[in-house]
Formats: sequence, structure tokens, C-alpha cells
Amino acid sequence: MRLLRFFAREFFVHGIVFALAGTCALALLYLASIGAPIESYAETARSFVLLVTGSDDFSTAHPGFSAGRIIASGAAVTLPLALVSLAFLTVISLSLSAASSASRYLANRHGSRGAVGLHAALDVAVSALAACPLFVGFWALAQAFGSETPFVLIALVTVLLGGLSWDAARFLSADMLAQADTTHAIVFGTLGNPLGSAFPLPGTWSGYLFASSLPRFLPYLAGKVPAIVGAVTIAEIVFSFPGLGSTLLDALLATNTDLLVASVFILLCLNAVVTFAVKTVLFLVYPRWYEKSV
Repeated sequence: MRLLRFFAREFFVHGIVFALAGTCALALLYLASIGAPIESYAETARSFVLLVTGSDDFSTAHPGFSAGRIIASGAAVTLPLALVSLAFLTVISLSLSAASSASRYLANRHGSRGAVGLHAALDVAVSALAACPLFVGFWALAQAFGSETPFVLIALVTVLLGGLSWDAARFLSADMLAQADTTHAIVFGTLGNPLGSAFPLPGTWSGYLFASSLPRFLPYLAGKVPAIVGAVTIAEIVFSFPGLGSTLLDALLATNTDLLVASVFILLCLNAVVTFAVKTVLFLVYPRWYEKSV
């Protein structure tokens, strides 16, 4: 029964309904902003229905492109970039949080200030990167590599610049350090386990703290998915990749309402898919925490 509630809430309500309602709302705002005539609303609605039903040629005003081509561009470029960026965000936040908890342990138990200084230097470096606007990093990459820029490098810059990695590391570090003062964590720290200063592996001090923080960290990651997808679409425009970002820009420049609505809909669907994947992990691993987070 709990599984059915999960699918009803996340797949249908937060997935399908979110994508449909969001697309309709954005399409109405766009048509109103350009002063479109009344008949354009009906034509756009008809095209959107054809898109959702999988028509090969859903555009009434600009025939010749299919829903499958737009979906393929999102699946081939936007989705992989978003997933790789999410993976980088997770790994970076885990590493910095492990360094933070380890330095805190060494300072409190052994009076070691060297680890604290190293973590402070890492924190300053991440903060400096967060202060750099995302488009500046994309511009620098475009100047160096052009459209041949590797996806992995784009994904890394996506999370390092603009504050994503900084915010995630601060969130997880604060939660793990709060766990360090609890009785069960203090007892675990007396068992002689390794610190895990580089990464919170199982059986380490930082890994033990992370296991307690994971139920709160997963909902946090799900909340960051829209920001990641938005940054990825900007990257596609900068590097001229044939993804949803470029398709969206082409639609805006050509005032192609059908293509714009289709791009927005697929973009919202991708956002829902990635968010659903993260929340599925939370539900399977910590079902009770999932119930608390919704």
C-alpha cells in the first residue's frame, strides 16, 4: 500500500501532473507576453495534445519536426549531463563533508590544527568557485575547447561554479557535525575505526556520520535537480549542443510556439525523471524518512 502511495504521489502527481500543468502554465504566460491572438491558444493546445499523444508531426504552424526528435535530443544530451552533474555534486559534497568531520574529530580529540587548516583552505577554494558566475566558467571553457568540450568537464563546472557544490557541502557538513555530538557517534568514535577524511566509506568515522545524515541529504539532492537541469540547458546553449537548451533558444528566436511548448514539456519531464530517481532511492532505503519529507 505504501508503494502504491509512493508511485501515485511521485510518478503521477509530482511527475506527470507537474509536467502537464507546468507546461500549460508557462505556455499561457508566453502567449500572453507576446500578445498572441485568441486563436493561437487553441492551436497551441491542439499541438500540445498531439505532442503528448506521440504524433509524428504535431506542429500546425511549423510542420516537419516530430516529438520523437525533441525527446531524443533531451535523452541524448540533457539527461546525461544532468545525471553526471548530480553525480559530481554528490561526490564533491561527500568528500568535503568527510574532510570537515575528520578535521573536527582531530581538533577535539587530539588538538590537531593541521587538519582544520587544510579543511579551511578547501572551504575557501570552494567558496571562491561558488562566487564565480556560472556563465563565466562556461565562457572560459567555450574559448578553450569550443563545441568539443567534454561532457564530464561541463558537468564538473556546472556544479563547482554558481554555488551548487558549496551549498551542498555546507548542508551535509552541518548535518554530519551535528551528528558528531550525539552519544552513539561518540561511542563509535572510541572503537578505533579509521577517520575516512577523504571519503565517508562504511566503517569509518565520517561514514558513520554520513549514514545518519543520508535520510536528510537525499531530499536535499532532489530539491537541487531543477537548478542542475537549468544550468545544463544554459551549457547546451553556450556550447551549441543539440539538446533541449539549444532547441528552446531556437524556438524563442523564431517565435515558434509549438517547438517552445514541446521543449518546455520535455524539459519538465526530464526534471521529473531525475527527481523521481532520487526520491526512489530515499523511499527504498528509508521509507519512514520519505514519509516525513513529503
